[in-house]
Amino acid sequence: MKRTKRYAVLTVLLAAAVVAALPIFSQAEEADKAEPAAETGVEAAEESVAEPEVETSVEAAEESAAEPVAEAAEETDAGAAKEAVPDAAAGTASTATGTAVPKTNPVSATKKMASNGIYTLYADEKTGNVRVVNDATGSEWLGAPLTDKKTTPANKRYMESPVLISYTEGAEKTSTYPAKEKGTKVAVKPVESGLRVDYDIVKLKLKLALEYRLLDNGIEVTIPEESIVEAGAARLVSLEVMPFMNAARGSDDGAILLPDGSGALIRFKEKHAPYFAGYSQPIYGPDLTFRTQYNDTIDAAWLHKLSPREKIALPVFGIYKNGIGALGIVTKGEFAANINATPSGIRSIPFYRVSAEFIYRNDDVIFIGATGRVPLFQGNRIAGDRAVRFLLLEGEEANYVGMAKAYRNYLIRELGVKPVASNGTSLNLRLFGGILRDEVIGKTFISMTTFEQVRTVIDAFAKRGMTQLDLTITGWNDDGQYGNQPEQFPVSKPLGGRKELKKLIEYAGSKGIRLFLNADYVRVNSESDGFNKRKDSIHGIDREVLTTYDYFVSSGWGNPDRTFYLMKPERVLNKHINADLDEYADLGAAGVSFAGLGDSLYSDQDTDLLTQRDQSAGAWRKALELYRGRLGAVAVDYGFAYTFGSVDRIDGAPLDSSHFIFADETVPFYQLVLHGLIPYSASPGNLRDDSIAQRLRMLEYGAIPSFELTFEETSRLQRTMEDRLFSSLYTDWLGPAQEEYEAFRYIAERTMNEQMVNHEKLGAYVYRTTYSGGLQVIVNYGTQAVTVDDVSVEPLKYAVAGVDR
Repeated sequence: MKRTKRYAVLTVLLAAAVVAALPIFSQAEEADKAEPAAETGVEAAEESVAEPEVETSVEAAEESAAEPVAEAAEETDAGAAKEAVPDAAAGTASTATGTAVPKTNPVSATKKMASNGIYTLYADEKTGNVRVVNDATGSEWLGAPLTDKKTTPANKRYMESPVLISYTEGAEKTSTYPAKEKGTKVAVKPVESGLRVDYDIVKLKLKLALEYRLLDNGIEVTIPEESIVEAGAARLVSLEVMPFMNAARGSDDGAILLPDGSGALIRFKEKHAPYFAGYSQPIYGPDLTFRTQYNDTIDAAWLHKLSPREKIALPVFGIYKNGIGALGIVTKGEFAANINATPSGIRSIPFYRVSAEFIYRNDDVIFIGATGRVPLFQGNRIAGDRAVRFLLLEGEEANYVGMAKAYRNYLIRELGVKPVASNGTSLNLRLFGGILRDEVIGKTFISMTTFEQVRTVIDAFAKRGMTQLDLTITGWNDDGQYGNQPEQFPVSKPLGGRKELKKLIEYAGSKGIRLFLNADYVRVNSESDGFNKRKDSIHGIDREVLTTYDYFVSSGWGNPDRTFYLMKPERVLNKHINADLDEYADLGAAGVSFAGLGDSLYSDQDTDLLTQRDQSAGAWRKALELYRGRLGAVAVDYGFAYTFGSVDRIDGAPLDSSHFIFADETVPFYQLVLHGLIPYSASPGNLRDDSIAQRLRMLEYGAIPSFELTFEETSRLQRTMEDRLFSSLYTDWLGPAQEEYEAFRYIAERTMNEQMVNHEKLGAYVYRTTYSGGLQVIVNYGTQAVTVDDVSVEPLKYAVAGVDR
């Protein structure tokens, strides 16, 4: 028994020792994989230099204080680890306890470099990081946070770096930063309204530069293309700029703004669940050419898609704390960039931060014979300058509402986006025409809504008072939906043919209804005869024609019976889109609703016609502007920002976020930017997951209601490729459509051309949206009635205030 007890006591002691050591091991491992002691002495050596030179050699600084700093580093690591133990047990690495503010290192960016009468720019000549000060208020925006005295040297250098680097020398990707690589030289020199910092990373034979320039409303950081030199084996993969700009502690009051769908907030908290990764998503969604960007499992025969998530439609991000905010706008290079956001605790860093990461080379996997899966990076770097503009906000503007206002002003003043005058539309109605169905022998055309039946639907809606409509017809082409795309003509004969369609357009016009024809020139069914697969389709990184799939809803695996190809943007523009314009004009269509142009963006790795995403976006804009000028109106789905100024309507605008585990709240940032600028609608009301909550969300976010319907029973679509419309019979939805039409119309008559000026969370389930004219929409998602400023709101209902009813 005594021996057993001794073993038990020894086991407990050993376990306690291991637990106590875990934070130390964790921090040492995360702090750049046990860097040499000489390297950990860089910062102490730097601080001991009385008069720093403009050009700094990191290696020289390390060698000047290798031995003494090694001891200091050990003490610092141990101290930091000891203080991190309580939070480590909870899964976080914050060293702050309670609300006490830890002792911090002094500001390092103290060299005055430029001033414009509004802001003054200071720089740290050792790292190249900066600090911006408002001359009138004294408010500061730090490029590097004030780190704790006990922060590990490696983490301190990491947080002080204004650029994080990813590179490859073959199949693997390596992350680093200038101060981590021995011998790195940093040269700072003044330029007009700012400074330029040149980095010569000698070890990697890699050079790059950052240029900072003060603006009247903030600062812009640029990576000039000419500054990048890859003289060795290292090939640049990405650069993350100003990763700790205005970074915040958990004790600060504020949040990170994510451009995730409509928008999301990560609120600062001192204690939170353990997070093992942050947010990192591509602006304008994944590049569909690279399968690793939208699939989590890839092998030679099968693809499994990522979990459903919203896309980034706006090239922005933000962070605000204690009345100080910074809205980042990616002004150059947004077509090859990610937005990254990291909660506190990851990498043992107690700061929340958000930034833009510019991609210079994408990667994917290929399969070669018996060797199996092989990772591969793009050979050529994606060229072009990259830039992020930080709009600096204070006081009441330092929140997501103020950021939306700032970005809206940027769109109007800098990009020339002009408001689209509303035509009073209070409902978007989409009617499905027809589609082919495979039979045992041959195919059958399934007619769901003929042109004559469309007139019947119009009359039925008008009889219930729904006359302010925008009408879009899909599947009107020869062979219907997916028929012979990208060819859109001739018009389907079973639906009535060209003559009947023209009559329908005239009839709709006589009722004051704009009739749009839906057209897909982007994603083409593999069975179509309207294109040449090798010449018209984009190629993947393996230089082969890229095949995409529909996915099984139940499992997420690709459906091999539903394969599609993506069209080369410039080629489809010149060969089909331009050529079809006269056809639409002759029909008298009020506009065209373009599938894919507002929610799908990709490159083309065909060596004969290499195309980057910015070129694809340029082709889509050309198409929109061409049709808008000739027909008068165009519409797109979802609404990526590159379409702003070229569209008259956005269908299915994002009204939700992806609900990542670290995000606390969905907000209507997208709507705060666009309301009164470009009309936008919700997703179809007949296809909702939660009919009540999503209807309330539509009203809260100021979105036009929409429905996607058919004249015939939905069951006729069985065994076709159209399996989205699980309930579409128009007579079933006349009542709900009328309710939403009337509810929205009352609000729209007073707010359609107004700016949304505020959005507030008043309670756990209560939200208020305010427009520039004073009207308020109060929504109650809860199960109990609430009263807001003497206005009663029943459970799962809404109320309108601020106007005389």
